[in-house]
Amino acid sequence: MAHADPLIGPFLRGLPSLLLGIVLVWRNRTLGQLRPGSPQYVGRRALLPFFLAGVLSTVGLFVYYFAIRVGGVIMTIPVLETYVIWGTVIAWFILGERVRGLTLAGVGLIALGLAALSLGQLHGQPISPLWYWAIPLALFTALTYGVSGVLWRDGQLRGAHQSTAILLQFTTSVAVAVVGLAGLGRWSTVVVTPWHDVAALLTSGVLSGIVGIYCMFTALRLMAVARVYAFSALTPLVATLFAHFFLKEYLNFTMLMGVLLVSVGVGLTQIYRPKDERQAG
Repeated sequence: MAHADPLIGPFLRGLPSLLLGIVLVWRNRTLGQLRPGSPQYVGRRALLPFFLAGVLSTVGLFVYYFAIRVGGVIMTIPVLETYVIWGTVIAWFILGERVRGLTLAGVGLIALGLAALSLGQLHGQPISPLWYWAIPLALFTALTYGVSGVLWRDGQLRGAHQSTAILLQFTTSVAVAVVGLAGLGRWSTVVVTPWHDVAALLTSGVLSGIVGIYCMFTALRLMAVARVYAFSALTPLVATLFAHFFLKEYLNFTMLMGVLLVSVGVGLTQIYRPKDERQAG
């Protein structure tokens, strides 16, 4: 994807997720949850979070592709994964989800691990002279992802079915991506982008948008945001090891310690499950 315009990323990655939403709504017969006149209608308050999440996450994804372009995987991914922390803190304030005992310790270790990974990667070989811009850009994306996860759980706790949630989220997401491309006069880039870059973005959309998003929505329906996001913190571990062994990217002792801290933190958050943890119907 080195030659693809970063602005087409959210559009192409969102299409598989939108297709997933359409199929799930058809299969579960939940379209009525979106129609005000239907007995199934869940109300605007339950649907609004997915609209807001669609806008926020798509803007964040636009910014993320610019961060990847200037900073590469080794700088961007660990910073992006701080959404684990933002999501946990925001869920504490908005949803009233308790952060206690081993969960708090686990999230703390994850934060230390991510910091160690980022610090270690600063000693690598940056892919561009503007690599430092990847940090604030990835932090912005992390914040939008953290808020979006809380909104996903809030909407599902208010009665929206998982299929309805995915359809509304990614209808909004694709619409925002189209408006962004058209508004910036970059719509033609979709046509001129090399086919292998388009294929890479669509494949990424299938893996993260169909498999990943379905699993994420299921997890947020069943578990508190802090515990779900703790699992997601495995991303820098997998990305770092994959980049080192398969792409021969830089890995030092500090980064390895960060990987281990993240692993221990994820384990701690799963040892204790609160008895009052709410699940969506």
